[in-house]
Amino acid sequence: MEARKAATDVLAAVNVLEHARKACSNLKPLDAPMSDAELIERARIIDTVVRTRKLLARIQDRADHLGEALERFKQRREAMRA
Repeated sequence: MEARKAATDVLAAVNVLEHARKACSNLKPLDAPMSDAELIERARIIDTVVRTRKLLARIQDRADHLGEALERFKQRREAMRA
């Protein structure tokens, strides 16, 4: 169940990054004059990208910890069998 949720979270995060990449390619350069709405949209996109990258880092960290726990479990199981 946990792995399925992690996979869903990863796919959602990747989809957000792909959407942000497309949106960022359409942004005006920073030195171009922008309306308040454009500035707000730019800030929203940047915030989304930053939060998504943090989410992906947390998911990767969780996957690493779970992998380490699985290895410890396998070692204990082998020690009990010996």
